[in-house]
Parts: sequence; C-alpha cells; structure tokens
Amino acid sequence: MTAISTEAEAGLADGAPRKGRVSAGGTLLGANLLEAILPFLRNIALARLIAPDQFGLAISLSVVLGMIEVITDFGLPIFAVSKTTTASDDEIMPTLQSLALLRAAAIGAVLAAASPFVAQLFGATDKAWVYALLGVIALLRGFNNLGPKECMRHYVFWREATVISTTQTVWAVVTVAIAALQGGFECMIWGMLAATVAEVALTHGLSPRPYRLGWNADAAKDASRFGRPLLVNGMAVSLAMGDRLLVGSLLGPSALALYNVAYGTATLPRSVLSKFLNSMFVPIFTNSRAQPERFARVSDLWAWLLSALGCFYGLGLALLGDEVLGLVFGAHYRPTRLFMCLAGMSVFVKFMMMLPVPAAYASGRTRLVSLGSIMSACAVAPAGLILILTRNLDAFLLTIVAAEFGAAIIYARWALRAQAFTPRVAWLCLGAPLAPLAALALLAWTTPQLARLDWAMACFGGVAAAAAFYGAVAVMFRIDFRTLLH
Repeated sequence: MTAISTEAEAGLADGAPRKGRVSAGGTLLGANLLEAILPFLRNIALARLIAPDQFGLAISLSVVLGMIEVITDFGLPIFAVSKTTTASDDEIMPTLQSLALLRAAAIGAVLAAASPFVAQLFGATDKAWVYALLGVIALLRGFNNLGPKECMRHYVFWREATVISTTQTVWAVVTVAIAALQGGFECMIWGMLAATVAEVALTHGLSPRPYRLGWNADAAKDASRFGRPLLVNGMAVSLAMGDRLLVGSLLGPSALALYNVAYGTATLPRSVLSKFLNSMFVPIFTNSRAQPERFARVSDLWAWLLSALGCFYGLGLALLGDEVLGLVFGAHYRPTRLFMCLAGMSVFVKFMMMLPVPAAYASGRTRLVSLGSIMSACAVAPAGLILILTRNLDAFLLTIVAAEFGAAIIYARWALRAQAFTPRVAWLCLGAPLAPLAALALLAWTTPQLARLDWAMACFGGVAAAAAFYGAVAVMFRIDFRTLLH
C-alpha cells in the first residue's frame, strides 16, 4: 500500500465531500483527548502512591526530555504533512527518516553526558543513571516511522490516533503499576521506555510506507529551510518550559509537584487541544492557499475559535480548579483560588499565541512561529526574578501572565501584517475576553474567603458575558463553521 492509497481508503481524495474530511478528524480528537486524560489519571495515581518529593522528581524526567526534544525540533513531522516542496514523497520520506535518526542520536548523546549534572540540579545525585536512560529513550524515538504523519495530509487520521492513544495507555499503565510495587520516581522512566518501544512498533506497523533511510540533497535542503526557523522556536519553547526548572531548583521537588499539579494540569488540555487543532487546520489552510477568499474566512474562524476555547476553559478553571485539584490529588496539592484564576488567564493568552501558527505552517513561513515562541519564552525571565525575590507562586504566575499578554499584543500585530485576518476580529478576540478572567482574579485576591456559592455566581456571570460576546462577534463578522465544508 502506498501513501496515495490512503486517500481512497478514507474516501477523502480531492473532490470528495469536505464534510467527510472534518468528521475524519473526530478520531484524532478522541486520541488527543485521551492524550490529556491519561497523563492526568497517571498523575493522580502517582500523587497518591509516592511521596511529594518523589512525584516532583518523576515530573523532572518528562520536563528534561521534553525540553531537549523541543530545543532540537525542526518540524520534520509537520513538514511530512505540509510538504512545502515539489519533490516526490519517495524522495522526501527516506530523507526525513534519516534526519530524524541523526537528531535522535545527538539528543541521546547529550542526555547521557549531562545526566550527572541534571541529577544534581534536582538533588538526586545518586540517581544519575535514571536521567541517563532518557538518552536511550530519545534515541529509540528516532526510529519512528513518519508514515502516519504523512497520511494526515490526505485527512487520514486514524493511524496517528492509534499511535497516540496506545502509547499514552502503555505509559500510564506501566508507570502506575511500577509505582504501586516500588514507590519511587524511577517508575516514570520505565513507563516512558515502555511507551517509546510501543510507539516505534506502532508507527512501523501502521505506516503504509515502509521505513527506509536515504538521502536526497534537494529534499534535505527543503526540510532544512523549513525547519531552521523552528530551531529558534524550539529553543524559545524550551525556555518557556523553564518555569518548572526554576520552581524545582529554587523551591525543591515538593514545590515542583504542587506547581505541576496546579499549573501543569491546567495547561495540559490546552496543549493537547492545540496539537489537535494544528493537525486539523494545517491541512485546511494548506488546501485553501489557492482560494484567498476562503483562506480569509478560515482565518477569522480560527481566531474566533481559539479565543472562545481559551476564554471558556479559563473560566472553568476559575470556577472549579482549586476544588477539583484538591479533591482529586489531595489537600497537599490544592492551589489557591487566585492561582487558578491566573492559570485561566495564562491559558487564554497561550491559546491566542497560536493565532498565526497553522497558516504559517501551511505557507512554509515558520519564522513567524519562531518569533511567537521567542516572545512567550521571554515571559519566564521576569517571572524568574520575581520568584527569586518573593518565593511566591501566585506572584510568579501573575508576572508570567502580564509578560505573555504584552507579547501577544505585539505578536498579533505581526500576524495581521503577514496573514489574512480581519483586524477587528483578531483584536476583539484577543482583548475583550480577558476582562471577565481578570475581574475574577481581582475578586479572588481581594476576597479570598468568598463563599463558594457567591464565587460560583460571579463565575457564571463571566460565562454569560463571554457567551454574549462571542455570539455578537459571530453575527457581526459572519463567523460560520460551514466555512470548513465549502
């Protein structure tokens, strides 16, 4: 079976109803939701099974691997989807596989060499071997077959969905089982290793294109041109992830566990949703490039959708976040109400920082993506200074929100110059929804002991105001999901 046959397989070749293309994304959405739910359940189990300091060290493993992989990410999976080159897939894919393996080997070597220093940073000098195993995991990931990624260009999502859901299931089950038996943070590394082996096996088993290493100079040049700006993007995203390193190194593993439960859990669904939305909208923008009017309508729908998701999710965090986290994870991990309001504001701004991303990927203008990541990353610097001075997580997060919102304003101006957004839609969707979120944060700060019923009424008032706003914007600017079907 070839990659071309995947179109016929799903009945989604060019000219087939686009309604089928949208419905095909439901499978991927389900997998992405599972990608959010299973780590959440895994963390709940770990919080109950191991001590807070061990939980913090377990988190540090995924943070360290995630940071170095993001630093070296130059968009090979995205390039396999968007294919901003005239070379054939038979030339491109073996070259992409070779580049992926070279990257993985370099990451693995760096992680193995740095493991003693990383272990010392988190106060676990006798467990350097655990951090060294991260290098093995990184190397194994380099053998993934990119075939399921390529299939998404043709709106065939079930292969990638199967890889995601199975990998996350293996990670959660193995980690929790070993935690129950052993009780130490090493459970995380064994779960990660098992999940990686499963991921490699599945990408090979489900790919319609056999795994093959090769080299085509033109294809490598095109991939490098596409990915070079994303290296800067990766460094910036990695710096933005440095909040956990700051909290862990300055306040200790127990504080890192609390911060990860509160802020990490709050932002996890956003991370998964952003992955799903990009997977869905990059092909839509890619296939709309030859239709400027449709491209513009999709752009406005994208801005409206991002804003609505960010705002309502942020309001949900303000309403229920502290109670739910305290109930699920235990009283030790319950954040303040103010912290969850600030987390809601932060999530909204992070959603809006995605404004130009799928259109930029579709057109190969990855430099714009990198600029956004750099600006987001800069927010960590002043927040780190505040954390050093105050040792207070609320003040730390407030500084992140303020710095990120300033970055979002500048980034939106760049996006409006480079892309097809209607300016009023973009500015309204960026600025207005922050008002109810900020009002709730102010209320939580001035009246921290407000009764639960009164707090719920205030939050529902914010929800009603947001719903009225988004309805008005949709009517005024003719925002319509049927745009995706034409």
